[in-house]
Parts: sequence; structure tokens; C-alpha cells
Amino acid sequence: MNGRRSRGALGPTPDEVTLSERDQLVLDLVELGVALRKAESLVRRYPAQEVRKQLDWLPFRSARRPASMIIAAIENDYDKPAYANGD
Repeated sequence: MNGRRSRGALGPTPDEVTLSERDQLVLDLVELGVALRKAESLVRRYPAQEVRKQLDWLPFRSARRPASMIIAAIENDYDKPAYANGD
């Protein structure tokens, strides 16, 4: 052998790894521009379904600064936008 392991021996690639619900929420918040520590804090302090709800509603809000809006929405339990569909 040439010192390399076969692909199966290395395990899954980062794109193949399944994240926990909480890790996915942190990633979603960070992708919006929320700092990693703040995202981790929000996911730790608030129920996952509340964080997900606010993330789902964010497109229906007029957010010039999505990171600031999502932090405020989670921390202050913003109501559902009147024009949001679904639940």
C-alpha cells in the first residue's frame, strides 16, 4: 500500500456529516451573520422550536440587517408576521 487509506476508511466528508438539530440551528444563525458565540448562546438559552420558528419567519420580515433582526426576534419572541404562510 502507498500509505493512503481508501475513502471508506477515512469516514464521511464534511458534506456527508449529519448535524444535530442544535448544530444546524447554530450553523443557520452563523450563515445569517450572527457571531458563533452568540449563535451558540441563543441555541442554548431558547427552545430549538422557537429558534427554528424565527428563522422560518425571517424571510417575511423587512430585515436590512438579518443578524440583528433574528437575534431580536428570538430574544423578544416576536409574533408571526401577519403575511407569513403556514403555522
